[in-house]
Amino acid sequence: MGILKKDTEKVYTIYSERELKVLSFQAFGTLCKVKFPLCDSINHKLVFEEIVCWVSSFEKRYSRYLPDSWISTVNASAGTKPVQLSSNDNHVLKAASFAFFQSNQTIDPSCLPLALLWQKAKDQNQVPKDIEIKRAKALVNWQLVQISEDEIYLPMEGMGLDFGGFGKEYAADQVSSLLMDLSCENFLVDFGGDIFAAGYADEECSWKVGIEMPDGNQNPAFIVNLTNRGLATSGNYRKFFDLNGRRYGHTIDHRTGYPTIHSELSASLISSSCLKSGIVSTACLMLGGQHALRVINSAWDLEGCIQSFDSPLLSNKFHTYLCNEGIR
Repeated sequence: MGILKKDTEKVYTIYSERELKVLSFQAFGTLCKVKFPLCDSINHKLVFEEIVCWVSSFEKRYSRYLPDSWISTVNASAGTKPVQLSSNDNHVLKAASFAFFQSNQTIDPSCLPLALLWQKAKDQNQVPKDIEIKRAKALVNWQLVQISEDEIYLPMEGMGLDFGGFGKEYAADQVSSLLMDLSCENFLVDFGGDIFAAGYADEECSWKVGIEMPDGNQNPAFIVNLTNRGLATSGNYRKFFDLNGRRYGHTIDHRTGYPTIHSELSASLISSSCLKSGIVSTACLMLGGQHALRVINSAWDLEGCIQSFDSPLLSNKFHTYLCNEGIR
């Protein structure tokens, strides 16, 4: 295993895994991997440096946890002044609008006031008061955000953007596009379980990816074949917290102002993009099992499963992706 360092902040590793060359690094608060078949004739070092450079730049600009990021500047300027946009910013904001409308408005990129309120509640081990939730909800409305060709403006002080509901999935798709521009045909991008698989893992063999069980069992619930498809899983079974004897999931429903956790603990969706899969899988957690399944079955470009501790709910054609072989 080799350890390299391209930029001044992000360390990454390169190693071989069976017949694959793997790039591994930390980003978006999780472990990220990009895999390539060893048989492909590509300049791995050059490609890996391009990936890490892109991800590092993306995080520096759009992480709300960095005080000098572009998104932090937008949030700090809420109610006072507009902020300039770059062409890349416009692309990300279009993805934000796509998340809002594709999720039937259950994902709101302006949800920062509620996210901060519930983070404070978690830290202080105290459920927010109704008036606090009401005030935070009043500041969450993506349709109020004013976006022109070269500026963005949050019209009320206290408003704030948080791209955590779609940013990692968007990044997975963008890195995949970057790799295609670099003439890479076969690869698998895995950003903490948000995946895009292009081409084949080996000699016309599609990529095989495991979908884990929500009960923590090490064996996967399903193994799926992926070729030129995105897979994303959203779940409350890992990220949750307890307050006053009640369990809360990490997904906040801005319509109610409260975190939501259904008995359905995870939703895994396959579509033409990781972004779309991630958006709909998150929306499924808010809709509940049967309603979510109807949404999936009514879409032409979605297949997947919803898992709880009971029997899983599978979409109409999900079985076409299933395999019984080992995980690639």
